Amino acid sequence: MKNHYEILGVSQTCTQAEIKKAYRVLAVKYHPDKNNGDKQSEENFKAILESYIILSDEETRLEYDYFKGFKKGNKPQYSEPGKPSPIKYLVQIKRIKDAVLSAGGHVNKNVLYNAIDRLLSEENISFLIRKQDLSINHLIIDEALTCAIFIDESLKHEFHDRLLKLADGNVRMVNRINLLNKINDSITATNNPPEPQQPKEVKESPPTLIAIVIFVLFIMLFLVFLYMENS
Repeated sequence: MKNHYEILGVSQTCTQAEIKKAYRVLAVKYHPDKNNGDKQSEENFKAILESYIILSDEETRLEYDYFKGFKKGNKPQYSEPGKPSPIKYLVQIKRIKDAVLSAGGHVNKNVLYNAIDRLLSEENISFLIRKQDLSINHLIIDEALTCAIFIDESLKHEFHDRLLKLADGNVRMVNRINLLNKINDSITATNNPPEPQQPKEVKESPPTLIAIVIFVLFIMLFLVFLYMENS
């Protein structure tokens, strides 16, 4: 299990404010947009974001501390689910993705669709846009794109439109969403090739009056030529 405290460079007894401050500093340093898309920076950024997801939410932090052994005693019980937050939505979509990948993609497509449909409802997307936590929103999009691979083809365009709305005009995310949509379209075209078109029957049109006149003149000239040859 990763040590999320070490990744963020904070102590196990740090406050939530210290976690947030450490995350902001590291996120700016390793954000892909700040490092020209460097792969290692992107991996570091994902690890930092994952640690922030776990530690910034008090419930998930308590669970992590319990399983990691930082806090001894009974597993904490929660009387209240807590207020909605971008982190909670990210945790939910990540759990869905992990469940799908753990099953090797062999999942009930309708169940998967309904789960993501509830999570990416118009109301929730509007909430996420208002919060303007761009890093979280972008990671939600990444997780949702992975899940969308296993959804029925006829339903993918609907999620495509929702994710574009959540991207809120960010060029990098819009391009990533459109790229996956193009890949899905090409796969669909490969699996469903168009039926070969039957050659059109060409109907012969009757000769026109001009053609008939020319043909008659040609015959007459030919007869005159024969007559002159024999005379």
